[in-house]
Amino acid sequence: MEKISLLLIAVAIICTVITVITQFTKELGFLKKIPTSLQVLITSIIVCEVFLFGVLSYYNIAFVWYYPVAILFAAFLIAYICMFGWEKLIEMFKRFWKKEGDF
Repeated sequence: MEKISLLLIAVAIICTVITVITQFTKELGFLKKIPTSLQVLITSIIVCEVFLFGVLSYYNIAFVWYYPVAILFAAFLIAYICMFGWEKLIEMFKRFWKKEGDF
């Protein structure tokens, strides 16, 4: 349970960083011309990959080829949270969550 709470804290910190970066940079240069949701997605991928290598370095974990691939998928979820909020993500999970006794 402790690992889940640490994971949620990490996701919240990453979402906050992505939101702050997006808010400060969305009116600069060529970023005015692209949709904000695309900028959030690209920023999410970059921040998550950098975060991955920081964690691997800090905890002295050996690099495995599928870590960046897994983080890429996680970056899409984090971008979704940044764009639509936690409530929308929980709503989406509840829609597909099977209740006890449902078959």
